[in-house]
Amino acid sequence: MATPVPVHEPHKVKTVRPIAFPGIEERKRNLAAAHFNVFNLTPRQVAFDMVSYGCGAVTQEQLAGQLLGDEAYAGARNFETMNAQITRVLGHTYVCPTHNTLGSVKILLHAFAKSGQRLPSNARARIDLHAPRGIELVDVRDHVEGVFTGNFDLVRLEATIAASRPPFIGAQAFADGQHPLSLANLRAVRELADRHGLRLVLDVSRVVENAWYIQCYEPGLADRTIADLVKLIAKSAHVIMMDGAQDARANTGGFLATDNPVDHEHFINDIVVFEGLHTYGGMAGRTMEMIARGLELMCDEASVQWAMAQTERFTARLREGGVPLERGCDGAYLQADQFLPQAGAHAAHALACALYQTSGVRALVPGLVGRDQLLPLQIPRLAMTNRQLDQVADAVIALYMHREQVPALKLERDSDWHDALHFSSVFADLAEYHFDCEPWLIHTLEPIALTSREQRERAIREAGWNTFLLRSADVAIDLLTDSGTTAMSTVQWAAYDAASPTPATSNAYLDFVAAICDTYGYDYVLPTHQGRAAEQILSEVMIKPGQYVPGNMYFTTTKVHQEYAGGIFADVIVDEAHDPTSNFRWKGNIDIAKVDALVREHGADKIAYISFELSVNLAGGQPVSMDNLREVYAYTRKHGIPVMFDATRAVENAYLIQKHDLRYRSTSVKDILREIMLYGDGATVSGKKDFLINIGGLLTYKDNADWARRSEAKLRIYEGGVRDGGLPAADLAAMAQGVREMVDDRYIRARIEQSVRLAGWLREAGVPVVEPTGTHAVFVDARRFLPHLDQDEYPAQRLASEIYVETGVRPMERGNVSSGRKADGKNYRPALELVRLTLSRRVYTDDHLRAVADGIIRLWQRRHEIGGLRFVYEPKDLRFFQGRFEPIPGGQQEQPGKRASGAA
Repeated sequence: MATPVPVHEPHKVKTVRPIAFPGIEERKRNLAAAHFNVFNLTPRQVAFDMVSYGCGAVTQEQLAGQLLGDEAYAGARNFETMNAQITRVLGHTYVCPTHNTLGSVKILLHAFAKSGQRLPSNARARIDLHAPRGIELVDVRDHVEGVFTGNFDLVRLEATIAASRPPFIGAQAFADGQHPLSLANLRAVRELADRHGLRLVLDVSRVVENAWYIQCYEPGLADRTIADLVKLIAKSAHVIMMDGAQDARANTGGFLATDNPVDHEHFINDIVVFEGLHTYGGMAGRTMEMIARGLELMCDEASVQWAMAQTERFTARLREGGVPLERGCDGAYLQADQFLPQAGAHAAHALACALYQTSGVRALVPGLVGRDQLLPLQIPRLAMTNRQLDQVADAVIALYMHREQVPALKLERDSDWHDALHFSSVFADLAEYHFDCEPWLIHTLEPIALTSREQRERAIREAGWNTFLLRSADVAIDLLTDSGTTAMSTVQWAAYDAASPTPATSNAYLDFVAAICDTYGYDYVLPTHQGRAAEQILSEVMIKPGQYVPGNMYFTTTKVHQEYAGGIFADVIVDEAHDPTSNFRWKGNIDIAKVDALVREHGADKIAYISFELSVNLAGGQPVSMDNLREVYAYTRKHGIPVMFDATRAVENAYLIQKHDLRYRSTSVKDILREIMLYGDGATVSGKKDFLINIGGLLTYKDNADWARRSEAKLRIYEGGVRDGGLPAADLAAMAQGVREMVDDRYIRARIEQSVRLAGWLREAGVPVVEPTGTHAVFVDARRFLPHLDQDEYPAQRLASEIYVETGVRPMERGNVSSGRKADGKNYRPALELVRLTLSRRVYTDDHLRAVADGIIRLWQRRHEIGGLRFVYEPKDLRFFQGRFEPIPGGQQEQPGKRASGAA
């Protein structure tokens, strides 16, 4: 094989499409309203729509291409781009665009065929298009061949031609979605066609999948790339056609292409009658651009290997569960008559209804009635994760275990076409299947770097052994931070694009304020460009020089702003938070005795406010309990001390309360969050986390108008207008929608449980991680990982760098480097020396994270080979961002209290 199967997707998620999960009673109502024909259901009524046509994930290049070009009626640049790509990828010179394959078939038959003729083909699906035109499809597929089941029976083809000269020979790459053909057989058909003076017309809509089969199973072709094979297949035909909604992963569109200018002239003369002008053919310019870019990217070797491995894996899981099926290039084709022998003539529809009733999964029965009894379960190209596909397969298997309970359907309205049938039925008492997977489909993909170890070694040296200074282009899986790295949803993007810009009060601002008030219950809402801007304003408004700011562990930027304002940070977190081996569940709690000691020593008026972080980052994403929130607020109200939340990851904290506090097990995350916020007086939020956006922040107060007024004055100086905080209306609109999405219980459960699984894989191999697993990240304990290194040799910094070199994964140091130096120049040497593996929201799948775990486990097995680092450049503040290091030669160590030569 030219390229091995990747161990994870060769891309990350750029945007997502949220999934609806209707309950079983709603699904029953939907089925009844749809006359027990799932074709009549809408996507909002469906959990997983198992169809591949026009439903695949697009690349970011395709998405961007929608806005390029001129949408001209004649001579569009988009057509020229598409034409050039067809020639480059498929090898044919003359292109005739059509609105889809139906348009291509219409043009072909009008140009070359007449009613009453017989057309030999290796595919049966096209009978739906030919029979109504009076053209008989003759099956000349080789039904004996075991692997290339789409091959032509050459003897039967010769006989068919001899009996009645056909208009042309019709062929499909991966015929009917189930039957690949070999390159040798295709070339033999071309030779036969030439001998008889006939055209070979090849549908290449699924040519990539066919090329993969040739690469895997045809002798002598294993070393050819997918791109090479695709062109060889296409060039074997006189005329090719493609549906852009298949391999090119557009949502519609198509074309005919040939090297014969006479045939091309036939096509373009007919196109102006039936489809549109010969330079757009019934397509918008954006569709042609998407097809052009899809053609360029569809042969990407790693993507093809991944997609086909997904299909093989999905099919194998169903087979292992005993489900009767036939192979497909894009999924599994269930044999409905064997699955439900009691269901009679409409077994496929009965199976489709039962599957939807039990799980919300939709599989469509296509085309003309009576063609076969197959129910395709097609995988939308690159749009689903393996975790989702495993669960879809399990839903089918669960139904198969109770198949005898599925009733037959009663036909109420007949038709020649499946989409027009109406049925009635009774609902069987079938167990519901519950999904526990990502509640979104992949909408847009972003390719990731695939680098060699040598390239990574060079990159880390150039970055001064600081993962912050690595180029994103050199990183495969980026676990540096979850700040602003979210995959936004299509709903957020729709709000973003629809927002009306203004420097005054925008509708987006009012929507954002309404979302915050509804979710947090606070009256005063001040947007900022990001969280640290809110921290600066809060610190300057609330802190008088010399006041103390007790907090449940420092955070880097928060502490700096408090100190810039003249405050003195005091750590009042519970002692268990400093012990990475402690399994205390609520490590984010404040120790009220520590707060009380400060108050007794300095007086309540010397306490600016309690800085109360929810889901404490540097402790390992550790949550605060609801009881502690109540106790702290009761104490501070008695002493007149405000409580200010860092609510950046408040939703994640709310989920852990739901999961681990039995009193809240049945309470929604949104309601838990609302109660959390009752026990504070204000909050800062870096919206780039919980809010599911790429930029933005928030400063909000419960009810204190004076604080809000003073903060607005600083907002005008530092950020922008009081109604935008330096953000465009578009970002406010996306943020408002993100606030609504962040409190979806399915979403937040999927997010946090991904961290739990990653930590579990590492723990099982003996890798020391912070216990218990927190929320947004998994923290590797560098002290226990590299016990032979002194803390002033920056073990977490070195381990983060070594993880990158070993795996291409970029983590972050959170230890001695992050904590900085004391006034005497010595490092703080905090109790926690950690490497943070931070999970971006909706960006990486379990397969990505399994690869992360495997790489770190390899490193754990050779941990004794890893040495320390020393500074070569050290900024005064927040040194972890810009600091540079070098490996310590010969076991030398940086002297405590001194900075390495060349440091600032």
